[in-house]
Amino acid sequence: MHKPLHDICSCVGKLNGNEFVGIRCDGNPDGCGLAITFPLGYFANDGALRDLHEEELRECVVNLFDVLSDPRLTGLRDSSLDSLDAQNPEECSFPMQAYLQILRDFMDRGYYCEREIQYKQGANGKINWDRTIKQTRPVLCDENVVYLNPIARKLNLNEDELITLIHKFCVHEAASKVGFIFGIEPDGENPLDFDAEMFRGTLLQKLSRTFNDRDSMLFRNMLSMVEFLEKGLAEDFSTPKDFYFGVDNFEGVWEKMVDGIFGNLLDGETKESFNPHCSWSLPGEESPYNTMRPDTIMRSVSETGENEVFVVDAKYYKYGVTRNKRDLPTSDSICKQIAYAEYVEVNKHVDGCHIYNVFVMPYCEKSWPAPDDTAESFGMRFAGSATCDWKNSDNANAKPYYRIAGIMLDVKSVMRSYGKNASAQKELARLVKGCV
Repeated sequence: MHKPLHDICSCVGKLNGNEFVGIRCDGNPDGCGLAITFPLGYFANDGALRDLHEEELRECVVNLFDVLSDPRLTGLRDSSLDSLDAQNPEECSFPMQAYLQILRDFMDRGYYCEREIQYKQGANGKINWDRTIKQTRPVLCDENVVYLNPIARKLNLNEDELITLIHKFCVHEAASKVGFIFGIEPDGENPLDFDAEMFRGTLLQKLSRTFNDRDSMLFRNMLSMVEFLEKGLAEDFSTPKDFYFGVDNFEGVWEKMVDGIFGNLLDGETKESFNPHCSWSLPGEESPYNTMRPDTIMRSVSETGENEVFVVDAKYYKYGVTRNKRDLPTSDSICKQIAYAEYVEVNKHVDGCHIYNVFVMPYCEKSWPAPDDTAESFGMRFAGSATCDWKNSDNANAKPYYRIAGIMLDVKSVMRSYGKNASAQKELARLVKGCV
C-alpha cells in the first residue's frame, strides 16, 4: 500500500534553483521509495503543503505532471523528460501522461471490453438481415430468393477477451506506479505476464480497426506503456520498478512559461532579432559571435497610443521565498539587462518607442501579505527596482530602461495557465511604468 500523498510530496529543499523537480521512485513496493518535489515558489514551504486537503494536493500533483509533460516547455521527445536510469537519460523515457490517462479512462469507464459490433460476410453468428439485403446480391433458386453469403455478427471471443486482459495489465501497471495520485491501489495480481510482441500486435490490430477517438487514444496510451516496459526489461524479463520523471533545472521551464504569457511581437518579427552579439577580432582568424538572449520581448501600445517595448528576463531566483535581498538578481544581471535595452534602442529602429526593463521572479502569493496595489493576473506584484550608478536613472533625461522593475508571479497560477494573456500583459505594463 502506498504512503499517504502528503508524505510523498515536498518543496525544493536547498532553494538553489538547480534541484530536481518531478517524481522519483526506487521501486519499493510499499511506496516508501516515492518522492514528488515541487518547484520553487509553488508552495510557501512544506508546512503549507501539509495543510492542504488531499484533493487539492492531488490537483497540484497532476498540474505538475501536466507542465513537465508539455514538450513546448521541455523540448524533449515523446513528451517524456527523463529516464529510468539517471546514468543514461535516453535509455527509457517514462510516459507519464500515458500512465495518467490510462487511469483516468479506467475511473470513467472501467475495464475495456469490445463495444463495437463487427460484421463480416460469411461469418458464423447471428445474421443481420438488414445489412445482408442492402449489401449483398441474392440468387434465384427454384423461384426462391437465396442469400448465399449473409452478413453476420463476427464472433472473435479470444481476441475480445485478450484486449480486455491487456487493458487490465495496463491498469494494474499504472496503478502500481502512479495510482497513489488518484487514491487507486493495484487490484491483486496482474492477470497476464508481460509479452511485448503479443501486446503490441494486438493493440496495433485494434487501432487499425477502431474509429472511436476515445478508444484510439486509450490504445495509443497502452502502446506507449508497452514500449516503455519493453525498453526497461531486466535480464530476468521482469518489468522496471524504478523510474523518475522530471527536470534537474526548472529554470528553463519557468522562462518558457513566462515567455508564453508575455511574449508579444509584430507579425513576421522573431525574438532572435533582438539578440545582441559580441565577438573577438583576432589576427588571421575568424571571430565567432557570442549571442546574448533576452528571455521575452513584449510589444505594447499605451492608452495614449505610444508604442512600447518591454525587455523581460525571467529569473528563477529564490527572493520570493526567502525575502532576502541577497537572493535578488545581481550586478551582472542588471548590467546585461540594460545592455539588452540599449541594443533594442540602437539597432531595432524603434524610434519613438518607450523601452522598459523587467525582471520576473517566482513567489507564492499566499505567503505574502496583500499588496496595496493589487493585480488580478497571476498574483502579479511589484517587488522593487534595480539601477546602476553608471546610468543616472534619476536624471530628467534618463531612459525608462535604466530602472529595471522587479515583478513577482505566483508559481502555481503560472503553471495552471501559461498561454498568451493580453490582460496579464496590460497589468505588467502598468506595474512596470509605475516604477520608472
